[in-house]
Amino acid sequence: MKNRPAYAFLAAALLFSPLSGGAAEEAGFVSLFSGNDFTGWRFSGQKQGDAWPANWKVKDGVIALSGGMRPRLVTVREFGDFEVKFEWRALVPKFNGGFYIRCKPDAGNNQIRVDKNTEGAFLAGNLNGAKASPALQRATGEWNEWRVLVKGTAVTLWCNGKLAWEATGLAPARGHIGLQAEGTPMEFRNLQVREIK
Repeated sequence: MKNRPAYAFLAAALLFSPLSGGAAEEAGFVSLFSGNDFTGWRFSGQKQGDAWPANWKVKDGVIALSGGMRPRLVTVREFGDFEVKFEWRALVPKFNGGFYIRCKPDAGNNQIRVDKNTEGAFLAGNLNGAKASPALQRATGEWNEWRVLVKGTAVTLWCNGKLAWEATGLAPARGHIGLQAEGTPMEFRNLQVREIK
């Protein structure tokens, strides 16, 4: 068998280099979560020097939330038009969480629900066409793959590779990305974003 050139091994290593949780970074996407710590994120209501809240942990490349409605985890940066993808799973049958797009620094608006039986519904904002999509979700304990495209006032959600909905009316034009869980343990991983110029 012929030896491969060294650059072939390097190219393969770069193409399949793992992110948090073992996902490969898709062209144009960058990781929002290092898999090691909360660099690039902040907690709602947190002041400089405050201790990290006990209900949020990073373990094995995963954001692990033990429950508790507050605080919420939000990106330090704001985003305008973007596409984001991530994985989430519930660890108990009755779960309640959320994923925020273009939200305020405290993540008090524009929530796509990650609640049992109302997964995908839109809360705390006006969005015409968003609807709950529980039939597209996997069983408790299994990872769900969500993809959200935010462009202008339009938002599109895919759940596990299937179109859940297309909606319009999103405001404001810029905001943060955020996570929460209310009283139930949940996990998030492989958060990646692609900004649209």
